[in-house]
Amino acid sequence: MRHSNRNAGYLLRANLKQNLKFSLIWLVILIMMIASGAGKLEAAFAGGASGSKEIVKMLRAPGMAAMFGAMPKMDTYNTAIVFAGVMVVFMIILQALWVMPLMIRNTRGQEESGLLEMVRARNVGRTAAITAASLELLIDSAIMGILYFVSLAAVNMGGTDLYGDFLFSLGMVIANFLFGAIALLFAQLTNNTRTASMLSYMVLTAAYLVRLVTDIQHQNLTWLSPIGWFEKANFYTDNNVWALGLALLVSILLAASATMIARNRDLGAGIIAERTGRAKAAGWLRSIPALLWRTERGLFAGWLIGAVVFGGVMGSVLGGVGDILKTNPLYRKILDVGQINAANQTMVLSFLGMYLGIFVALAVTAGVQVAFRLKHDDNLGYLSVIHAEKPTRTTISVSYYCFGLLAGVFVLSAGLLALFFTGNTVLSHPLPLKYLGRLFAASVPAVISFIALGIALVGLWPRLSSLFWLYMGAGLIVQIFRGLFDLPKHAGNFTPFGWIANVPVENVDQTWLIVMVVSAIVLFILGIAGYRRQDLSL
Repeated sequence: MRHSNRNAGYLLRANLKQNLKFSLIWLVILIMMIASGAGKLEAAFAGGASGSKEIVKMLRAPGMAAMFGAMPKMDTYNTAIVFAGVMVVFMIILQALWVMPLMIRNTRGQEESGLLEMVRARNVGRTAAITAASLELLIDSAIMGILYFVSLAAVNMGGTDLYGDFLFSLGMVIANFLFGAIALLFAQLTNNTRTASMLSYMVLTAAYLVRLVTDIQHQNLTWLSPIGWFEKANFYTDNNVWALGLALLVSILLAASATMIARNRDLGAGIIAERTGRAKAAGWLRSIPALLWRTERGLFAGWLIGAVVFGGVMGSVLGGVGDILKTNPLYRKILDVGQINAANQTMVLSFLGMYLGIFVALAVTAGVQVAFRLKHDDNLGYLSVIHAEKPTRTTISVSYYCFGLLAGVFVLSAGLLALFFTGNTVLSHPLPLKYLGRLFAASVPAVISFIALGIALVGLWPRLSSLFWLYMGAGLIVQIFRGLFDLPKHAGNFTPFGWIANVPVENVDQTWLIVMVVSAIVLFILGIAGYRRQDLSL
């Protein structure tokens, strides 16, 4: 074992230095979410019993349970219980989006770039890379857990104690171990970062969807989801350490399996065999768009299927949202049937507006992944051969960018159609089609403007392109938590999420619509012009 891990410490120091900015940005985001969430909820509960009851009532609605997780059934609630009910699922998703690409980059990414081959030519063990990645995960997660604990102890929420804060922080650290180990395993099973990332995100998405369905209908089955294990820990109530022990045990087994595979496989190879291609490429692959379709069709199909499934699941909970007012005796006494139905429809539309930001984020992620492939393929030298042929740099960049825009629009369309029509099948009073038109009229320009920003960064400042995810993530977080944390009405207007915040209750503001369209065109042109002036493999 020691022989296989020799000089893992040198790789660890190199990884820590290389990933310092990436991890620091994520740590700042995560700590801000924990501290601001605890502080805002504590302030809301301190405002009086009526305010706290309204918060609990809102969070127990089916639509909110689908988003954030089911609230534990308690006679009385305090800040700590509500904090755990709101933050556990959301924080695990955010942390997974940090550690999964980090683990894949430190293992399979280094093999794919040829860096690990040069390193392994020296006195470096076969499993040194995966050991260094695991140690970095341990160090980063430990720092994160300590900062979580300090932040929660400083806020001192009502109903909490140091043991509860410690267990919550420990649970989030173990969540990092679990999803980091999943990414490590897929990095060893596959032979490229693209497939490893896709499979990792598929597991994360499946875990979220299973948790979503079971939290609403069959909470006893939430154990089927890895995310559900942390919900079952019931932080600040039962403090079930056995649920955390299960997650830790699975993490160790997954990491051990990844290490065994790394020790026995060839460098650059994977356990999952790729399908053998044709001996001679088809004639239609001569164009850049056709080649992109051939290489990205699996990713595109995965995003489409995921959007349809996610839209269908989220749409299925709208029936429960629309019936909230009908089950309230006070509203039934005050309002007549027509008024109740109108109020129900307004509530459903408000939930659609909240879901819209998530579908925009999914579509943007799909499109920007394709657009960012231009930088990735250029860095790996894939485009050197193409540059030597007839296609110009403008043709190549436009092909990547347009494919990214189309991917984003199609993923958005598939998700919104599934959401709207599935929702109408469960609503007692289906929504008119005009509201679907409002959703599209607002979200398509938002998706295009977001992707165009990513395109501009790839063309003008490719080394800074990772800042795009920070910008989009910050906008989505502010938009989702704006109402819950009592943020200012226009707090989210620094991104398109804030510009479409009132849709579909209202039409998108024409001024913002013009801003999105014009900015998308300008940014798209800047992205093309910037790539034309880049050196190869920048």
